[in-house]
Amino acid sequence: MPIREAYSSDLAALVAIENQCFTSDRLSRRSLRYFLASPSATLLVAETRGVVAGYSLIAFRKGSAIARLYSIAVDQAFRGRNLGQALLKASEKAARARNATCMRLEVRSRNRRAIALYEGQGYRRFDRIADYYEDGAAAYCYEKSLFASRKPTRD
Repeated sequence: MPIREAYSSDLAALVAIENQCFTSDRLSRRSLRYFLASPSATLLVAETRGVVAGYSLIAFRKGSAIARLYSIAVDQAFRGRNLGQALLKASEKAARARNATCMRLEVRSRNRRAIALYEGQGYRRFDRIADYYEDGAAAYCYEKSLFASRKPTRD
């Protein structure tokens, strides 16, 4: 499945995936539109036969070598095809292209599928934040060096 940068014409599909995949802490249409145009973010989509099957959103802070995987989601109809892994790898590549040396993310502490994906790709948990999500769920914080010879840097 090809992965490319999202276009503004992908907005409706992004909103549909967001609403299907998350019951709370959703990105709004307005937020997704903002990220599509933001120079401090990269929004990638996986596409098959003209259909957006999933997306990843990477955020960047000026002056920081740490990229943040802000969100990743795969349409239920396309699960089981390693699309999450492909989007994660493409996100890391996009972060390296912007000179990031480390990728960080937060994940719901009970999301075993996502945790397995991140840990399987070399992410290491470094923190837990209680009451992180709207519903009071905790988050685990993960990070990964994007260059084999470098260790993640602390902010």
